[in-house]
Parts: sequence; C-alpha cells; structure tokens
Amino acid sequence: MFKHFIIIFLGGGLGSCLRYAISSWLNPMSVLLPWGTLLANVLACFVLGASAYWVQSKFINHELWRLFIMVGVCGGFSTFSTFSSELWSFWQNENWTSLFFYLIISLLCCHLSLILGMYIAKNIYTV
Repeated sequence: MFKHFIIIFLGGGLGSCLRYAISSWLNPMSVLLPWGTLLANVLACFVLGASAYWVQSKFINHELWRLFIMVGVCGGFSTFSTFSSELWSFWQNENWTSLFFYLIISLLCCHLSLILGMYIAKNIYTV
C-alpha cells in the first residue's frame, strides 16, 4: 500500500510541475482567458483517455502504471480547483463573456480530448 502512495506522489509531482510550466508560460500572454490552465486540462484529459483505453485493453497491465499515470500524473496535471477559481474571478469582475466562453470551451474541449485520446490509443494499439 505504501508503494502505491509513493507512485501516486511521484506522478502527481510530475503532473503538477508540467501544469505549472504550461500555466506560467501561457497564462500571462492573455488577459481574456487562462489558456495555460485550459491546455493543461485538455492535455490531461487526452492522456487520461489514452491511458484508460490502454489499462482497459490490458496493454498496461500493471496497477502501478495505472496509479502513476492516471491518478498521479493526470491528477496533478489537471486542475479543477484552478479552473473553478478562474471562473469565480470572471464572475466577480462581471466578465460574463469570458466566463461563459471559458466554461463552455473547457467542458467541450476536455471531453472531446478524452474521447480523442481513447480513439487514438485504440487505433495505435490495434496496428
């Protein structure tokens, strides 16, 4: 059990560092939307979708890899709390256009990215 926590800890640390790097790079470039957070969440959903397929198809048939990638890396890389905080900031500033655009584009892009990750993983795995 302790080994599982260490694996998740390492994956989460990697994912958090990746998110920080992307957000630090992209978020200051735009006052309209936090593009770094959006990209981190979309990429995390893509990796989660691909990993979910690989785990489901037994390509990655090891619990530690599942914990490292899906729980650790994707959990640290994606950030619902930051997303919610950014929406709240738009709300407080009465920036309704950015709020609704960010909400809709995040939900659509993240869900489509998850599906795309599964689709690509399935097609790579069957080749």
